Amino acid sequence: MSYNVLIDKIEQAEWQEYAGGFADYSIYQTWPYQQVRADVEGQELSRIVVKDKSDEVVAMSHVRIKHFKPLGLRVGYMQWGPLMLKKDGTCGCSAEVLRVLREAYLGNRVNVLRVVPNAAQNSENERFVTMLRESGFHRKSSVSPYHTMVLRLGRSQDELRKGLHQSWRRILRKAEAAGVEAREYTDDAQFQTLEGFYVDLLRRKGIQGVHPQVFARTQRALPESERMSLVVACLDGEPVSVHVSTNLGDSGILLLTASSEKGYECSASYVAWWKAVLISNSRGMKKYDVGGVDFEHDPGISRFKAGMGGEECSYIGGFEACTSAAVESTWVMSEKAYRMLKRRSCFL
Repeated sequence: MSYNVLIDKIEQAEWQEYAGGFADYSIYQTWPYQQVRADVEGQELSRIVVKDKSDEVVAMSHVRIKHFKPLGLRVGYMQWGPLMLKKDGTCGCSAEVLRVLREAYLGNRVNVLRVVPNAAQNSENERFVTMLRESGFHRKSSVSPYHTMVLRLGRSQDELRKGLHQSWRRILRKAEAAGVEAREYTDDAQFQTLEGFYVDLLRRKGIQGVHPQVFARTQRALPESERMSLVVACLDGEPVSVHVSTNLGDSGILLLTASSEKGYECSASYVAWWKAVLISNSRGMKKYDVGGVDFEHDPGISRFKAGMGGEECSYIGGFEACTSAAVESTWVMSEKAYRMLKRRSCFL
């Protein structure tokens, strides 16, 4: 079958229209988010859309390209891409489509192409692993598969509340009784409140994360229909906890959350989380992703998230293709050295 491959030939409105039909669409494949990330990190940004002979879009993705000039390498990265699964459950993607996508970049535009699809590891999604392997990609063992908990939506508020663990419900009731109230915003002004809480959180934990201003800049550029949901929990009119979610494709996903000391004392985050879940449910999302768990290195927040009654799951991980064995060897060694020096991956 022949395919029509469009590279950097569509406008933002077209991208939004095409991507909106995919269940695996997320904030990480929106036009504004990828543009902001590329600008912040000094990367080149490319976009690819693959259509079949009936003009149906069967796969699409943003590709951030990082130039490692001393090594002469160009590394392309598809973050939670390519999009492959339609909202109606159909999948026009195949190993042949992914081969076309790989060949469109590898050698022509990059020496290394890494893809990290938005796909949980289960019997149904095993087909994507097979397609990637058959198309010339291999699993990248150094990329830790995303591990999270997913709460099933599409239920009444009472059913969702009953699904919370008993201790979680008890603390939620206590926070509500204390007067904590939550409200949703879609403008970017509330990111300033979040930033103060979040920077303190990162400092306490000694970790790095995507800066809230990346999401604030993204929010300003997103169309109204794709904007993130900022839930602000207040006590006596004072903001004490902020929770940022996105609702695209078929999933609500936590992006950032943090509280003030007063917020921790009154358990305001419970009210903010609960409000965010109800918003995702009301917008027709099928599931809510709590934003990752790590019971070994961050047991406290992981147990908190587990208390919402979701199912634990891992994603299929990252896959790569290189132009040659020599390039792959150079890339593996340089990535190890880079991680040791920076204590972070090339792409977060």
